[in-house]
Amino acid sequence: MDFLELDPGHVDIILQYQAELEKLGVKLNDEHLKQIIYNYAHNLEPSIQAFIEYCAKGLLEKPNDYLIKALRYGWKPRNIANPPKLPLFTASDFDTGHTPEQRQENYRRLCDLVKHSCHPSKTPTRFKPWHRLRLYGQRPDLTTIAQFMADPILRPEIERAISQHPEWGYQITPNGVQELEF
Repeated sequence: MDFLELDPGHVDIILQYQAELEKLGVKLNDEHLKQIIYNYAHNLEPSIQAFIEYCAKGLLEKPNDYLIKALRYGWKPRNIANPPKLPLFTASDFDTGHTPEQRQENYRRLCDLVKHSCHPSKTPTRFKPWHRLRLYGQRPDLTTIAQFMADPILRPEIERAISQHPEWGYQITPNGVQELEF
């Protein structure tokens, strides 16, 4: 990384955030990014902070493009008192040991579960019968829920689904999901 034309203060800013930017996938050796940094050095630190804050929502597919956009448009972080830190999790944190095919299958099953449980099929009639408004017949089985709970990425979604559907008769305990007795 050579930023010889920059003011030493700006180089210090880049070095201060270098590890975080690289962890987010930014390629600091990219010539286009270097040129933008030279042209918008007056806005460097707040733009980098705003970019890191924006990345806290999730990893970006083209991080260099977003950093360039932050520099060009003068993004400002929302929380200036507490400069943003890296997101809690990155892609490597979600390695569960499952193959990509198993993870895709888990995700597909979760989508099916939520779709069938939250959105009963619509009938073409104008009036909805009262019994179709209830979800009792579409309760997911405990084995399926246990499989989703084992996946750290899918776990929050299934926990949310369980809390939103008390009619399923499940409760989340420290030992996992248990059926409620009525």
